[in-house]
Amino acid sequence: MAHPMYGQIKADSGVDSVSGSYQVIGSATKTLTAADAGSVFELALAAGVAITLPAARACEAGARFIFICGDAAADDTITRASSADTIAGALGSVASGAAAGITVAAGVVTFDQSGGLAVGDQVQLICDGHSKWYVSGSAAT
Repeated sequence: MAHPMYGQIKADSGVDSVSGSYQVIGSATKTLTAADAGSVFELALAAGVAITLPAARACEAGARFIFICGDAAADDTITRASSADTIAGALGSVASGAAAGITVAAGVVTFDQSGGLAVGDQVQLICDGHSKWYVSGSAAT
């Protein structure tokens, strides 16, 4: 998308950029930092991946992380770094309305293989910059 020029009815030829990166996680653990905000992470280890979020207070308000299931053979977890942080929100399912393949409990988001996890299931976590992570996402089941 072009950038509008102030006070003019034309746009420049600049292209809006996308922040962050796309990273395929193929190791058993990954600890994220605030510098990773804006990135998309594909969880692609057949044995499962354990992600640790940065502490909410270390991130700017609006810091966003997206996680996509790339291999549904085992559970993947996304855990808060600090017990003072909370993770709250709602997840939906295409099949049933409630996402059985992804759960949120006690500060952990779990891509749950036994709940019907499917490749492509995804969650987004957005930080308030203080102590909360807001989660949304969708699962096939």
